[in-house]
Amino acid sequence: MRRRRECAKCKNRFTTYEKAEFQLTVLKKDGRIQPFDSQKIAHSIQRALGKVDSTIVNTISLKVERSVLKKKINPVKTVYIGKCVLDELKKIDKIAYLRFASVHKDIEDPKMFEKELQTIV
Repeated sequence: MRRRRECAKCKNRFTTYEKAEFQLTVLKKDGRIQPFDSQKIAHSIQRALGKVDSTIVNTISLKVERSVLKKKINPVKTVYIGKCVLDELKKIDKIAYLRFASVHKDIEDPKMFEKELQTIV
């Protein structure tokens, strides 16, 4: 959130930026619990999309963060976060979807990769 403020002493005006912080935690596949970090999501989206404008990455990351917050479950499973990312990537870039799915879903077998490809075709 952006706010314009004024110093009570010198009357200079300045801008402040505020961001809400949530005590959201993430349940990893191995059972560990970590604090939610939207930068990790943005980084994985960036890796899946490759060289793309950062505004696209930030937009997708914010959409995923909003869906996680709407879920109102604490801790949130990484499987749910990954599903949200996949849903957003499917709308934008099919190849990025496959890149992310291959890592998120641990796809090692070419037949499983082919099944995943059939879901987006």
